[in-house]
Amino acid sequence: MTPHSLPTQRGATLIEVLVSILLLALGVLAMAAMQANAVQYGKVSEFRSVATLLANDLADRMRANHPGDQDMSAYNLTAAYSRPTTSPALPKVQCDVTQPCQFADMAAYDLAQWLQNVYQQLPEGTAYVSVAPNSSQQYAADIWVAWTDPASASSSDSTPNVDSCPTGFKQPATVRCMYFHVVL
Repeated sequence: MTPHSLPTQRGATLIEVLVSILLLALGVLAMAAMQANAVQYGKVSEFRSVATLLANDLADRMRANHPGDQDMSAYNLTAAYSRPTTSPALPKVQCDVTQPCQFADMAAYDLAQWLQNVYQQLPEGTAYVSVAPNSSQQYAADIWVAWTDPASASSSDSTPNVDSCPTGFKQPATVRCMYFHVVL
């Protein structure tokens, strides 16, 4: 057999290199997309954690200000949703160690201070609170914490988000809600 009798392949190595570059590029793009999703879901998780901490803060405030004979409805915050544009103002009566307050004043102060925290710690954060007696002569609070989800702000989906939002809580699709039920 002479060296010239073997069949020669021309260009096969170049095609193999191009296919491997294409596969490598697809792999890099998939990893970049995975990283972008990880960052997005990390932010969503952060907002949910903050909402949980804020709900616990309000529950602790209610328990600290709960005289046994008072109606806890002073903590109700049931206005319809509106996207806040500024931080809520504190009430005129300032309650602290040097200036004690009555129950209703302290409830108003607690709610206003808590709403400021919600607004400052969550994007366009707001809340809805309903306090009522339950069957065992205790009070129970239903707390909804709502915020604008920046990840869905660019979404073209116009269906409203109803994940745990209170009934009648009209909001755009970019608003996310978390629900908490607390026995006081």
